[in-house]
Amino acid sequence: MRDDTALWDAPRNPATPISLGPARLTPVHLTRQTLVSGPNVLQQTDLPLVDWPGAAPSDAYAAILRRDRLLLVNAPETPDGWNDTTQQATSDVTDAYTVFDLTGDALPLLGRGAEITPDIPSRSTARQLFGLGVFLYRMEDAKTYRLHVPRAHAEALVTHFEKAASHG
Repeated sequence: MRDDTALWDAPRNPATPISLGPARLTPVHLTRQTLVSGPNVLQQTDLPLVDWPGAAPSDAYAAILRRDRLLLVNAPETPDGWNDTTQQATSDVTDAYTVFDLTGDALPLLGRGAEITPDIPSRSTARQLFGLGVFLYRMEDAKTYRLHVPRAHAEALVTHFEKAASHG
C-alpha cells in the first residue's frame, strides 16, 4: 500500500491561535450555543440582542440570525424541542459551530472574504465569508470580531484567512 500522508495537511491543534500578519485568529470555547426559532423570538428573550455591527458583551447574549431565529451564547440550559408556551423550538448546537475571535487589524482580512461594512447596520449577524456561512459580530472590545462557522467548515475558513493574509 502506498503512503499518501504527504497529500494531506497535518492536523492543527484546535486550541492554538493562528497568526494572520496584523491579525490573529483564536479558537474560543463557549459554554453553550443554542438555536431558538419561532415567532416573536426577539421579544421573548431577556438576553442582550446583538446585530451588525453591534457589540456583544463578554457573558451571555443572543446573536440575531433572522427575525425568527436567535443564537443564544452562554445562556442557561433549556430543554431541546418545541415549547408550546413560547411557541419556540430550541436546539443545543454547542458542538455544531466552531467559534473564533479575530483580533488586531481584522477588517481588511474580513473585507477580502466578504463585503463587510461596519458603517451599514444590519439586523442579522449571518454572513457569507469566503463563500462559507458564518455568524459575525463584534465583541465589546471594538478590535475583536467573533465568528461562528459550522464545524465541518472551520478548517476551510482558517485556510481562506491564511491565504488572504499572505496576499496582504
